[in-house]
Amino acid sequence: LPGVSSYGPTGFVALLAGWITTEVGRQPWIIYGVMRTADAVAPIAAPAVAIPLAAFVAVYTAVFGTGIYYVLKLMAAAPGQAEPPPDVKEVHRAASIVPVVAAEAVLPTNDLDGARS
Repeated sequence: LPGVSSYGPTGFVALLAGWITTEVGRQPWIIYGVMRTADAVAPIAAPAVAIPLAAFVAVYTAVFGTGIYYVLKLMAAAPGQAEPPPDVKEVHRAASIVPVVAAEAVLPTNDLDGARS
């Protein structure tokens, strides 16, 4: 599971790899005179590029801003404020693991001391 965090930048790497592949594949045709530079430019007007770019920036700014706000809100709250304290009388076992607080409440600590003396 710790290695999963290394997969985070793979989307960005794939995006860059696709862009580099497109540009590297286009350049030899221009360099060797097979294609003119004017023919290599995509026939897209500036507003057709600017509007989706602005929408992309706005959506990602909203998503990123909301995520940062949520994380900061979680960090501002003290741990355990939203959770009720555990019921010490009831022991919850998961994979035979007993919480320390529950173990101290259920198992008296003086049993071991009495066995030693």
